[in-house]
Amino acid sequence: MSDLRRERVGITHVARMLNVSVTEIKEALHQGTPLRGHPLPKPIARGQGSTGTQVSFYLGDIMDLAQAMKGR
Repeated sequence: MSDLRRERVGITHVARMLNVSVTEIKEALHQGTPLRGHPLPKPIARGQGSTGTQVSFYLGDIMDLAQAMKGR
């Protein structure tokens, strides 16, 4: 399981896992504000890809955030 936690996930998959919009995540990152009352984990890659707009997170960090948001 620890290997799975280190997998990278893109912002689109993160939005689906957290049941929020990509725009909501991008705004929270840009403004440095919590996402629905919970701090976002630090992205591991930002500004990647051909357009320079891709953002990636570790799956384990997003799983932890999803659990925290669910328990709210």
